[in-house]
Amino acid sequence: MPPASHSSRRRPPRRRYPFWRLIRANFYDFGLLLRDSWVALVSFALLALAGTLYLHYGHPARLGFAAALFETLKLVTLQTGLELPNDLLGEALFFLIPLLGLALIFQSVLNFGRLLLDKGSRREAWQVALAATYRDHVIVCGLGRVGMRVADQLLSSGYAPVVIERDWRSAFVARALSLKVPVVMGDAREPEVLRQAGLARARAIVATINDDLANIEIGLTARALRPGMRVVLRVFGEDLDHNLERGFGANSAFSASALAATTYVAAAMSHEIEYAIPAGGQLLCVARLVVQAGGQLAGAARALEAESGARLLRHHDSFGKHVPGGAARPIGPGDQLLLLGALPALEALRQRNGGSGGAATPRHPTDERDTVIVCGLGKVGYRAVLQLDQLRPRPRIVVVRRDDGRPDFVQRVSRLPGVRIVVGDAREPEVLRQAGIERAYSVAALTSDDLMNLQIGLAARRLRADAHVVLRAFSDALADKLADMFGIRTAYSTSGLASATLAAAAVLGDIAYAFAADEALFSADQISVRAGDALDGRTAGELRDQHDALVIELRRDGQACSLPALDLALAPGDTITLLADIDALERLRALLRRH
Repeated sequence: MPPASHSSRRRPPRRRYPFWRLIRANFYDFGLLLRDSWVALVSFALLALAGTLYLHYGHPARLGFAAALFETLKLVTLQTGLELPNDLLGEALFFLIPLLGLALIFQSVLNFGRLLLDKGSRREAWQVALAATYRDHVIVCGLGRVGMRVADQLLSSGYAPVVIERDWRSAFVARALSLKVPVVMGDAREPEVLRQAGLARARAIVATINDDLANIEIGLTARALRPGMRVVLRVFGEDLDHNLERGFGANSAFSASALAATTYVAAAMSHEIEYAIPAGGQLLCVARLVVQAGGQLAGAARALEAESGARLLRHHDSFGKHVPGGAARPIGPGDQLLLLGALPALEALRQRNGGSGGAATPRHPTDERDTVIVCGLGKVGYRAVLQLDQLRPRPRIVVVRRDDGRPDFVQRVSRLPGVRIVVGDAREPEVLRQAGIERAYSVAALTSDDLMNLQIGLAARRLRADAHVVLRAFSDALADKLADMFGIRTAYSTSGLASATLAAAAVLGDIAYAFAADEALFSADQISVRAGDALDGRTAGELRDQHDALVIELRRDGQACSLPALDLALAPGDTITLLADIDALERLRALLRRH
């Protein structure tokens, strides 16, 4: 059983709006139509009232009130059998009621009824009506790749998104509508558009537009309309990120490229990595293993953790069924394990398991293959180079860039000691040779062009069949196909890697990192241990057993330690980073607030 693709996740089934939501939306929509058509409707009502009162009080026949109203309506359609009155008022009404009544009916009243019943002809207004029925939802501004993935993550985690998008022709609008996500058309920087999306009732707002200034404007507008509103911003600049968090709160501004770069770096240093997060000065990676019958992983899960230093996040049996209390249950052949650990620990477990690809395939840089070639010096490539430079041990880093990149990135990378830059097209064999493809452990194609990344990967494989290739792909479907093509998990979507953190930060607030796996949204939360609180004196193992929360980093007396021993007791003054799914983390936060 091969490991699942990195970008695979539970696709929400075809959704339907609950009946109660449709009823409420129709009432709201009816009110909007009344507001827009009140002049015509009131005019028609006054005209009908005038005719009714005349026939009831002024006409010689002195009709009853109901009969007078009925004859007035017949008069509108020129069907009345009454004779023309002799008085001036009656003559005027008998001529004006049909003329004005027909005009009001055909131009306004009938149009009101048509619009009320035909939602398809005014879908933008209908989406506003649907959004008016949401409460405690998350407003996602911008329906690009990141915005759509954030909405997907929220749906998969059981939270309701409402989207704001300026361009109704965007390819993602149809997808959002098919998932029954309301899409409010307009500029999210406009207060009225935010009100239409339900800002007053929302849990949070996430600005995911590929424009730092626009996202900041959205956040400022939301805070002006609703002080204290939880705001999550997508930005790029590190300095901008830190400065914004002073005003919007901790962990409120994120760079999609920085969030994704960590996983690209881990994938460039090892094989079959799903996600990576920094902790304790090193990378902790998520990997999936299927226990082989001839391997050495079968047995007690806790013993496996103690020997390897890794942690078991999820355990599924050979039939794909989730095993509760995974760390306390025995592991058998065919079981699928979702593991968290440092790269050496995960590689050791793969070797004990028999390893996919065998021991002949190196799973980390060696003395003979000590180089990582990064192709592309855009936002993602630049971040990846910076993070590779921080690794210890550090690989040899070669950057291949075309002569059209951002000069500030080039200058900063040029100042890094030991980083070599080759100017050229990485699709050309000669350029890859100049970059040292013969000594390369991996080639990371991180340009902003899917086709170019694929061509770079194929060129590297033609020169070195055993080259480890890591690809950036914008499309999730393409990432899956490329993973199948290369036979290893090497293709990642930047939006897919970053969206989980944005979604978790919107749901809970103050979340540093998050990733989606096995239908759960795992989130990292930094917490300070205080004397007498629910964490004081508890061991890391007790936190996991009782609260489903894993201590992935401990800071004590100025020292940081990743994945501390499970029997280590927490003490006041400790700062820990917990990893748990958002539901467990929310419960633990509530418990700490009560102490």
